Amino acid sequence: MNFKKVLIFFIFFLTVFLLVGQSGFTTMGGANFLGYGRAGVNISGIEAIYMNQAGLAEIKDIAVDISAERRFNIQEFSNISIAAAKSLTFGTIGMLISNFGFSEYNEQKFAIAYARRLHPNLLIGGQFDMLRYNIEKVGSRNVYTFEFGIQLKINKDLFIASHVFSPGNVIVSETTEIGARFRLGIMYKPSAKVFLLAEADKVIYRAIEFKIGVSYQLVNDVQVRFGINPDAEFYSLGAMFKIKGKYRIASAVALQDRLGNTPAISFQYSN
Repeated sequence: MNFKKVLIFFIFFLTVFLLVGQSGFTTMGGANFLGYGRAGVNISGIEAIYMNQAGLAEIKDIAVDISAERRFNIQEFSNISIAAAKSLTFGTIGMLISNFGFSEYNEQKFAIAYARRLHPNLLIGGQFDMLRYNIEKVGSRNVYTFEFGIQLKINKDLFIASHVFSPGNVIVSETTEIGARFRLGIMYKPSAKVFLLAEADKVIYRAIEFKIGVSYQLVNDVQVRFGINPDAEFYSLGAMFKIKGKYRIASAVALQDRLGNTPAISFQYSN
């Protein structure tokens, strides 16, 4: 490992972990969530596999998502995620592969998800995860955990959702563990063109974070997004473009004064 990468690695663990926690797994989903300040527990469709699997139940047939994010615009802190899901008679099945990091240190996530609609207003979902940590010249470690969530429609304008990741602490090493993570959020749709997101995000051994996201449908095929995460000290903006009804391209950037800006992009297909 050369000096530059050692220095980057050291800075990452002293600053990024303190700010946002949960290492590279927080970057999954790319622009799907970055534009909302990473508020996403109420979002449905294929991107729900990253934040709250209950939303997969909204998929009509087949959906695919490819997302990438470069945290603080540092190549070594890039995350690439690929997800696919299929709606069946007994529910929706999804699969996820994600990779974060560089050759000397990287984290990978492999997951299988399931979601279904229990009631016209109630969606549930869960996911089994294998998390793999690789450190060059040290070795690899696989750990296993699960996550689950719900989305509930209160009325035509108001929705609430919650999600739990790894409800029991998972030990990675003598000095590292993956703490349980809880998310609770609301989505409010004051009009057909606008929806608002508000979310509380709590890792068991860290202070609670609050996130706010806004979406505005500029025209039929263009959506603009804004987000605020004061705890991580960043603001974000993004846009999503629909192409021929079945394709979507989303881009976003988070603005962070001390650590640098974070760009992200996502490509989707749904049928």
